[in-house]
Amino acid sequence: MARDEAGREMTRRDFLRHAAAGAALTVGAVSGLGELSTALAKTTENQPAGMPYRIFGRTKERVSLLGMGTIRTKNPAVIHKALDLGVNFFDTAECYRGGNSEIDLGKALKGRRDQAFVATKWHTNGRTPAKDLLASLDESLQRLKMDHVDLIQIHGAKSAGPVKSDELWEAFTRAREAGKVRFNGVTTHENQVAVVRAAIETKRYDAVFVVHNALTAGTVGPAIAEAHKAGVGVMVMKALAPAHQGKRLAAFRELKGNPYQRAIQWVAKDPNVSTVVVDMPTFDELAEDYQAVTTPVTSAQLEEFEGAVTRIAAGTCHLCGACTGQCPAGVKVADIMRFSLYHDGYGDRERAVSLYRELPPGATAAVCGDCASCRVVCPWGVPVKSQLERTHAVLA
Repeated sequence: MARDEAGREMTRRDFLRHAAAGAALTVGAVSGLGELSTALAKTTENQPAGMPYRIFGRTKERVSLLGMGTIRTKNPAVIHKALDLGVNFFDTAECYRGGNSEIDLGKALKGRRDQAFVATKWHTNGRTPAKDLLASLDESLQRLKMDHVDLIQIHGAKSAGPVKSDELWEAFTRAREAGKVRFNGVTTHENQVAVVRAAIETKRYDAVFVVHNALTAGTVGPAIAEAHKAGVGVMVMKALAPAHQGKRLAAFRELKGNPYQRAIQWVAKDPNVSTVVVDMPTFDELAEDYQAVTTPVTSAQLEEFEGAVTRIAAGTCHLCGACTGQCPAGVKVADIMRFSLYHDGYGDRERAVSLYRELPPGATAAVCGDCASCRVVCPWGVPVKSQLERTHAVLA
């Protein structure tokens, strides 16, 4: 959740009330941001009204440009409204809210299953037996009350190992032959370029689900272009991260328009992206995000947004994973930084606390207070030690 300059917590709606119109900003040097903006502007000016759809890689399925993340969606009426607006891509996972995300999505889609492309996930370290993966899928189908899902994905791959697993491929092949899944994918939060390229190289995956936004233009952008060229469908998560992490509100105060909508529009203008998946638990957020993909945006507006992002780039976590493995004590720095975003940016304390407390002993930031000198160095200048200590105090 964002905060104002006095440190008070602000909801997404509160944040927007603080954003005032002002002069356009000059684009700064955020890794490749300006270059990508120029390419995206070519498809920017005349976007038609109504939900846009894109081809989902080699699957040839038409998916809505705005996809719905359902981790916090408890109200079935919000999902019904999303369907009415043309949203047909829904993402869930067996671990979201202890399985309740799948249960709630299944209930909401009852009678409308044929209108939805449903994606869920299974966990594997690359050595998980096929029988265990198949059992996990069966449990997901039971919670969803469905006979199949459209897409099954590795949840949070951090290296090429799980992606190249023959055991996983056996599980998927058996599930597909049984009619329980249609397509195969991989999600990743860190070491993303290596994971995406491994997925491409295996030629086994129909889709990749990556963290991508205006902060990751120069790193993740080229990898998803490679995926698209190889016929792999690209889903994007955390598109709102620049706005969520815009704690220095002055960076967005002069922005003309809604920073959350601009963040979605920035990603959506990349033709390599099939769908931008956003968590939308309320009618207000659904309406706001729907407007983002159905309202024309100009190259000048995107450049103005990029300028605001440039101003918060230094000192802001890019979720790049460069901190992974740096802590000699074994603290899971990259994971904890992501949980901090869930708490501070998304305002999702329940999820952040749950994930933090699932970390194994020794992997939390409990030891940070006794550490005389933090050895973790962030390439973006984030004060890692103080951030870890604060996050531990809030989530432990």
